[in-house]
Amino acid sequence: MKRPNFGWGVLLLRAGRQNGTNKSMKLLITTLLLPPGLLLLLMGGALWWWRKRHVRALGCLIAAFVLGWLLSTTAVARVMSAALISQIDGAQPQNIQQTDAVVVLTGGITYVGDIGWLPKNETFRRVAVAYELQQRIGSRVPVLISGGRTEGLQYPSEARVAQQVFDRHRAQITPTELEEASTNTYESALQSAALLQKRRAEQIFLVTGELHMLRALAAYRGRGIDPVPFPVIVLPRGPLSFQDFLPSIDGLRLSTRALYEYYGLVRYLLQGYVSWNDIFYSKK
Repeated sequence: MKRPNFGWGVLLLRAGRQNGTNKSMKLLITTLLLPPGLLLLLMGGALWWWRKRHVRALGCLIAAFVLGWLLSTTAVARVMSAALISQIDGAQPQNIQQTDAVVVLTGGITYVGDIGWLPKNETFRRVAVAYELQQRIGSRVPVLISGGRTEGLQYPSEARVAQQVFDRHRAQITPTELEEASTNTYESALQSAALLQKRRAEQIFLVTGELHMLRALAAYRGRGIDPVPFPVIVLPRGPLSFQDFLPSIDGLRLSTRALYEYYGLVRYLLQGYVSWNDIFYSKK
């Protein structure tokens, strides 16, 4: 299927890269499109219009309040997240014992003082699932941990920090490879695909958070890799309660993560990194 041509969007994004401002523009746009920046933008618009157009200003304030309430509830966050998770689909393993590699994407590291760097909770959960999957498939199947120096070139990569922590706590050291050049999902797919194709790996499991999985799958498919998705559960399960319709920090955090994934999918489409077929799976 021919990749969609979004014209002006692609030109703007390419211009940003040429001027060396792509990362700054991405940060600015992300901040304004996600809470709390989106709400502050609406409130700022309300203050701007207040002097002459009270009705429009009041409309902005009401919109900011309603949107802020909705995005802060776990109920709305679960609906937004479920739309992403429901689209996860991929190759099915013919024989799990014939798996060639388990690829896991990191989710950040944090500095904790004299001890140094440790994986963030998201990274720890993903890598733990990857090693558990490795044990169930066969301890000789390599785990490829993908994550570069996101905190700066002078600091260790996410992949190396994760490997070192797990090596200290595992009785048996099993095959592990590191991909340390990437700083985002697209770069992870680009770098990992080269390593996997060099190994002639065919059946590959991809481990990442369930909200992140759809975009990760699309990025890898766009690089010629058709992995078996193995999402790590992050979304609350069970029936909704009255508390889920009340604003909370957890609800806002989950809504923000879901919105970021929607934004990321749109950006990847505009930049030509993925196609519709990469997102909405069809067996090759």
